[in-house]
Amino acid sequence: MTDSEGIALKERSCDKLVEEQAIGLGYTPLQARVIAGRLHGVPFSQLPSLIAPSPNDLDGPQELPDIDKAARHLADAISARTPIALVTDHDADGATSHAILKHALVAMGYPTGRILSFLSHRMSEGYGISDALVDRMLPQLPPNTCIITADQGSTDEARISRLVAAGHSVVVTDHHGIPEEGPPQSAHAVVNPVRRDSKFPDKSIAGCHTALLVMAATREALIDRGSLAPDSPRVSDLMDYCAVGTIADASSLAYSLNNRMIVQRGLRLMNSKPRPCWRAMRRLLNKDGDWTAADIAFQIATRINARGRLTDALLGVEFLCSTTEEDAFHLLQELDANNRERKEIEAALRSIAEPLAKSSVRDGRLGLCLWLGERSHAGVHGITATRMVERFGVPTICLSPLAGDESIATGSIRTTPHVNVLQTLTLIRQRWPGLLLSAGGHRGAGGLKVKRDDIPALADAWDTCVKEAYGDELPSPYLLVDGLLETPGLDHVRELSALEPYGREFEQPIFMGTWRVNDMRLIGDGTHLKLRLSNSATAIDAVWFGANKEGIPPVGVGVTVRFAYCLDAQSYRGNTRLQLIIRGIDLR
Repeated sequence: MTDSEGIALKERSCDKLVEEQAIGLGYTPLQARVIAGRLHGVPFSQLPSLIAPSPNDLDGPQELPDIDKAARHLADAISARTPIALVTDHDADGATSHAILKHALVAMGYPTGRILSFLSHRMSEGYGISDALVDRMLPQLPPNTCIITADQGSTDEARISRLVAAGHSVVVTDHHGIPEEGPPQSAHAVVNPVRRDSKFPDKSIAGCHTALLVMAATREALIDRGSLAPDSPRVSDLMDYCAVGTIADASSLAYSLNNRMIVQRGLRLMNSKPRPCWRAMRRLLNKDGDWTAADIAFQIATRINARGRLTDALLGVEFLCSTTEEDAFHLLQELDANNRERKEIEAALRSIAEPLAKSSVRDGRLGLCLWLGERSHAGVHGITATRMVERFGVPTICLSPLAGDESIATGSIRTTPHVNVLQTLTLIRQRWPGLLLSAGGHRGAGGLKVKRDDIPALADAWDTCVKEAYGDELPSPYLLVDGLLETPGLDHVRELSALEPYGREFEQPIFMGTWRVNDMRLIGDGTHLKLRLSNSATAIDAVWFGANKEGIPPVGVGVTVRFAYCLDAQSYRGNTRLQLIIRGIDLR
């Protein structure tokens, strides 16, 4: 089974015991099928919490390494009005972390005007606490500044030591991998759930979640000292930010009850107590109905991320922290323009990457390492790598020139479930010492720098490690589907909505059904199709995004084919109707 680009449709394997247990818990047969296709080997005692966790299921901060040291130090800084600087990554996880830290500090009585904000500039400074970022920070930091990082810092000992030598202190909050030599020794505290000495049960939380837990522990420290009233605003009020960062960072929503709970509660806040930023976003998108995890992934996070891909990411933080809807909407219009520009750059880079990827696959490569050219855009090559993984089904590195030093290439890595990025980068460091100038990330994604002259060596090393990870199995792109659903209805939408949130490892259900194409027209920019479908039981509208990007629709009026599709409920002026979102077709 293939879609218009030749990606196989593969039916999910279901854990029959989990399916039976889910029905025993009161879930419908359709819900049980979806659950059993995503949660395999889960004991019955854990199944209810993984599907619908309660607030009591959340892991508290006490098991995080250095949490007490961090909380005491930050409580000291808040009480003494020590200058505080927030230093976070330029993506949506970093921006939401920044908003969490800033709001929490103000709620704990710290003056907002004394908070300094720094977000690394992707193009000119790169990821993490780079030397270029430190060069920008040092002239602006007051003496004895307390620096809090979020979503970065675990691999930045050399730069942290520069900050400490200048008289500042650094508290690292992060979720990325720790280097072999251990966490940064110069930092006052390094709070990271993936540290080797970490007792925190869940290693898959996002950077914004780590920041949230650090601020929760800081609040408790201040209350214990009598410096903060017990009824002061709770950090849990910031879970809407944390939900956005968690979804944006593609954190697991299957086996992490922490992530599921954060997203569920965060969406509840966005829908019941919307901040000015969410009201502005609803206005821009003409959004009816409740926000969903898919809205975060494809509408909200893309606009926040776009700014950091192109220029200074601070505007995204300002949007999140806006105090009025009008201010938020004004900033959002600029973010939306950035997102349109990002889409144009992405389309250009994809046209470069696809022929290179096809050639590499024909040559037998299982790990792609693609140099996108002198004029490529480092801020968008991560998305391009993702598209290549989706298109060809193999782990991919996309490389561009480093701004300011074109003898260096900077790369973004995206992978498949078979290949752990962080483990592979560690292996390359061990077997090809000196090849990587810098590298980091987590299981599913990462980044690196390498000398331009060493790109061929990197390509060979990456391909070798990927082939070893796959062994005898050959990778191929495929789309997982949840079986047949020939007569979908709004009741099915309601059943599936009850299992929200959907995301990484707990993906939105995709079903198959046979339909006749009665009508078809181009919509949007001409790359999307609007279809009118029918079978013996019903007729229904459908949308197929990107189906006509080659200028040749994959189906014609009058044909009958088996489609793979998601269910979508469209609400307008109080009326709700069902439509299908086409994801692929069976061309056999």
